[in-house]
Amino acid sequence: MRISQVMDLPFETGEGGGGEGGTLASTVLVVDDEPVVLDICARLLERESDLVVLVAASAEDALPILREQRVDVLVTDKNLPGMGGVELVAEARNLQPTMEALMITAYASSESVIAAFAAGASDYILKPFDDLRVLRAKVRAALERRTSGTQVREQAREQAREAAALLAAGQDAPEPAHVALEVELRAYEESSRTVLEGKVAVVGSEDALRALREAGFEVREVAPYAPELETVDVVVVETGDPQWRTLAERLQRRPPDVLLLASPQADLGDLLEAITLRMDLVGFGSTQGASALPEKVRMLLLRRGVQRAQDRLAAALSVFRRSIPTPSA
Repeated sequence: MRISQVMDLPFETGEGGGGEGGTLASTVLVVDDEPVVLDICARLLERESDLVVLVAASAEDALPILREQRVDVLVTDKNLPGMGGVELVAEARNLQPTMEALMITAYASSESVIAAFAAGASDYILKPFDDLRVLRAKVRAALERRTSGTQVREQAREQAREAAALLAAGQDAPEPAHVALEVELRAYEESSRTVLEGKVAVVGSEDALRALREAGFEVREVAPYAPELETVDVVVVETGDPQWRTLAERLQRRPPDVLLLASPQADLGDLLEAITLRMDLVGFGSTQGASALPEKVRMLLLRRGVQRAQDRLAAALSVFRRSIPTPSA
């Protein structure tokens, strides 16, 4: 087992801190019997300064970890030697009911997705990974769901459990329902592969505006109290702007993600307050910071696209469940 240490990267944080222990770090457990996949996943997630990454080569190795310490997100391969990934997710959710689980699979069929959701997973990832950023975005989305306890996700799991029980009892959905769910699965997978577009607004930073435009984003400068801020996908604001706290509080429970830029002269109190407000934070004011900003915005847009696609997938699963005739029908 390998444990990554929380990396001390100045002025970078994410949405972690979702655990009962009250720490800022969140724990991700990756389970796969392929050493290359384990290494890729661990290296990628260890770049996130607020994640602690654990790895295991089998379900049997993972279970003691799940019994002994809190895990915020479980990422497991579906086909494992011995106990399979679906069974591991079910056992892990029994041990830690608030944990989020992601299933790695080479091919997602309606039956495998229903089984994964029924066991307690809330998402899946196709391998080989076409875009490694998708894994990071899906882990981030899972951490948000864990914090918010999204009701839609729990309803999707319940629908999947009912559908799995009916299928096991010999009932089946009509062919059009199977086709519709398969179409939604392919659309969901495609949404994770494509470069996502979105509306980005910048408040009070000409440098950020220039960096994002040079990176090819559709971005515009907006005043702190403009109503249109609530209609964009990502709002970028710098700590040097005197209105950043008021703006962050106003948008905290609204649609857009708020990304705070911390200049090298940023006050430590500002940074701690941003963390308390659970804001995305990225260092700015250097060559490295300027290159990090477009990547962070790209990740936020990808994560939002994944969440929207997941809602559509949950809706399709609900329709599929309702299309299966009950034994008494």
